Amino acid sequence: MRRLLAVSLLVLALPVAAHAASNPIVAAAKRSASAKSSTFEIRATTAIGGRAASDVSGSGRQRGSAVGMSMTTRAGGKATNFDAVLLRERGAYVMYMRSPVLQTQLPPGKSWWRLDLSKGASTLGIDFTSLMDASQSLAPLEHGIVATKRIGNETVAGRPTVHYSAVLDVKRAARAVPAYGKQVAALERATGIRLTRSTYHVWIGRDGRITRMRVATPTVIGSARGTTVQTMTFLSYNVRITIAAPPAAQVVEAG
Repeated sequence: MRRLLAVSLLVLALPVAAHAASNPIVAAAKRSASAKSSTFEIRATTAIGGRAASDVSGSGRQRGSAVGMSMTTRAGGKATNFDAVLLRERGAYVMYMRSPVLQTQLPPGKSWWRLDLSKGASTLGIDFTSLMDASQSLAPLEHGIVATKRIGNETVAGRPTVHYSAVLDVKRAARAVPAYGKQVAALERATGIRLTRSTYHVWIGRDGRITRMRVATPTVIGSARGTTVQTMTFLSYNVRITIAAPPAAQVVEAG
């Protein structure tokens, strides 16, 4: 379970990359990363053979290295809700997770699982600092873009934006940013797919920050290969946010 959660977080966390400070995507990413907090919506849809296989959607909030999310997964005609809180505790990165489907595995009076992501990282080679900290997750932005195109003006989440597409050389960014390279290598091991170039779509608002990002990533479910399209929409920046661990009396440590 810990491995699945870690790989899922990794897919959601792969950032964009760019090669010059004059690039509008680079400038927007740097400005976005400088925000003290953000709220967002996220959706990841996976298709196998052109048919929808699963869908994950929900909302979240981030402040520093703390992240809180409320998500819904849909697969096989069934929907499952879950909440997650990711924090750094005593130097370790942990995830608290609750869901109705996990409740039967918990003792009476308990509602949250606690997973030590740092232990999972030692096996997978993932740097959870960069997954949970916006300033570090956007660090590869200066090193991977090989082409950028301005598509036009569009309205996103009720706000005017400029839509860009960017072709990313994943290996170039991975060589330049070691933590990002570990993430890419871990995902390649988990899926058996070699990552080379990806096309990102980025919408930049009048505030100079990223309003929306979208990317398609190859994925594997069982022995079948498919594609996961992830869209992340930032609703606000620099807002008051509180993210805390659930009460200790409600928590069980996952083995």
